[in-house]
Amino acid sequence: MKKIGLAAVGSYVPEEKLTNGDLEKMVDTSDEWITSRTGIKERRIAPNHMHASDLAAKAAADCLAQTSTRHHPQLLIAATSTAEKNVPNQASIIAQKLNLSPLAAFDLNAACSGLVYALAVGWSLMQTQGYDHTLITAGEKLSRFVDYKDRATCVLFGDAGAALLLSADEPEHEILTVELGADPSGADLVVMGGMGDEFYFRQDGRNVFKFAVEKMGSLIDLLKARLGLKDDDRYFIIPHQANSRILEAVARNKRIPEERFISNIAKYGNTSAASIGLALKEAWAEQRFTKGDYLFLIGFGGGLSWAAAAVRW
Repeated sequence: MKKIGLAAVGSYVPEEKLTNGDLEKMVDTSDEWITSRTGIKERRIAPNHMHASDLAAKAAADCLAQTSTRHHPQLLIAATSTAEKNVPNQASIIAQKLNLSPLAAFDLNAACSGLVYALAVGWSLMQTQGYDHTLITAGEKLSRFVDYKDRATCVLFGDAGAALLLSADEPEHEILTVELGADPSGADLVVMGGMGDEFYFRQDGRNVFKFAVEKMGSLIDLLKARLGLKDDDRYFIIPHQANSRILEAVARNKRIPEERFISNIAKYGNTSAASIGLALKEAWAEQRFTKGDYLFLIGFGGGLSWAAAAVRW
């Protein structure tokens, strides 16, 4: 099997911040209420003229700037659930913005699991189709689908872009295994972008929380078993940044020290498919990992969907 690694990670967030204090002026809420229930302090909001593809393209440019020109992507997979157009696909728009051609390009929608889903698909196609370099993007403009009169959901989301470059030339941060799944019986638990009342984001928070805690815990167990890891081996979990209480519950249930969970939800809120890339980029820049560590990228979201990947640093 071809060895494929993470060559670079990029990210982008808009300048405008929407703080809990700002939301206190918009709906019946408080900083204490939001923080205690979500862990979020602020989130970034893209201006009206900026689309999800712009966020993804800026993150992709950041990612590619860290590599040499020989890392020209032959495949681009755009993970998004907030694309501004159905046709052309977001991947082609990003490729046009960055003058990336020739290449294969398509979109993938697995909600908040999207980045890791796209990583798994890209990794698999590199094994079977001979691609040496694959660009994965996640651009999400969730503010477009937020009802800022709904105090339960408007506090959750922010806008952001993230990107990963997979490379067979530099398998230093090797992708070891991936896992994908979905439970369509929960398809109605998270809804966004539909007609009428289903345009704005809506969820069954209680059942989604239960699903997220159970699924993240089982995916951690699965990855540890596949890699033969013990509790005292060095591994870090970079999960979808949905709610700090989910991470706390998993840490408690699995008796995993909370410092093994990489989280930046306080600064950006839930950025759907972009969230894992944002957290990975910050942790990489802060040199949180050392050679030989294992990283578990774990996404979960609407569908209900889930995706996991293990990387050896």
